[in-house]
This record gives sequence, structure tokens and C-alpha cells, in this order.
Amino acid sequence: MEIYLIRHGESEGNREAKLQGCEDFDLTTKGKKQAVKLGKYFSTVKLDYLYSSDLARAYETAKALEKYQSVQTIASKEFREIHLGPLEGKTREQIYEEYPEVKNKNLLQSGLAGTETDEQITARCRHFYKTLMNIKENEKAAVVSHGGFLTIFLMYLLAGEQWNTLHRPFQINNTGVTKLSWRGDKLSIHYINQYHHLESIE
Repeated sequence: MEIYLIRHGESEGNREAKLQGCEDFDLTTKGKKQAVKLGKYFSTVKLDYLYSSDLARAYETAKALEKYQSVQTIASKEFREIHLGPLEGKTREQIYEEYPEVKNKNLLQSGLAGTETDEQITARCRHFYKTLMNIKENEKAAVVSHGGFLTIFLMYLLAGEQWNTLHRPFQINNTGVTKLSWRGDKLSIHYINQYHHLESIE
């Protein structure tokens, strides 16, 4: 089976350099153009499943893919970005001023009250993996989600439940595509963060 992990298009939160977490932001005009380009790029790939975070920036991106597919988008909060509680909707500068104790921390794992814990993130990764393992051999699925959650999920695939003890080196751009496949229980990573479909967008 083949799995495409996709980050949403540029959102208003991205444009304003805010940490979004589970706060909802729409796509920008540029983000909508990116989503259209992404959809056309996938027009030659026949998807059997199309999953999405239920947050607007991801769902709208997924709907752009749906236009070129014969399947409907299945939206779920399970594919949302990491919940950042009191940090959501703020720039890094605002966060460091209000919470100076997190200045040298990974903001996805700040440990602040009200934020998603490593244990909760691991449980979501575990559930996500089980969802993928229910996809049949020779089927293709795409999942439109968020940069933080997708990079953590990649770490989970490589390091299991010890993902949080390691440096997370991945970066995924807006509408960046990562392709995975499994033969039995053997994972192959074909590419990470491919976004050449955006070359003509200013």
C-alpha cells in the first residue's frame, strides 16, 4: 500500500507567524492556490482513501484533492495539529515574553498546563498507525494534516514510543508531500516534503 502524508496550504496563521495548534485558521489566497496545484498534481494518482484533519486549513486543502478523485474526504480530529493550549494564536515573540521558561524548549512539547502531553501525542500516533494498517494491499491513501503532527508521526514510525527522546529533524513545507509504502510490515520512505508542484506560484 502507498500512503501520502500532506501538510495543508498556507494559512492565515502561517502568514502571521503564529503558532496555530488546534486554533482554526483559514487558508490564505496563496494557500488556496497551493491547494489547487496540489489537487492537480494528484489528478494522476487514484486514491482509495482521503483523510483530513477537521481544522479548516487542512480540510480545505483536502477538498482541493477531492475534486480530482472519486472518493470523499473523511475528516477527523485525530489528524489535528498538536494542541498547544495557551500558546495557540501567538507569535514566538509573544510566547517568550509571556512564558520565558519555554524559550529553550521545543514548543510542541513545552509541558505547559493545557498543552497536549507526549503520552497523548503517542496515543494519537498509535491510532493513526492502526488506521493505516487497515488499508489493504495495493490501495492508496492520502492524509492531509499539519507540520508538527506529521513530523512527530514520522519520528514515531522510526523510533516507536521513544520518539520523544530524539531530535526531530524533519521539516515539511505547506502542501509538502511525503510518500510511504509498506510491504507486509516493512516500511519504505520514498521521499519527504516534496513540493515541486508549487514552482509556478509566487
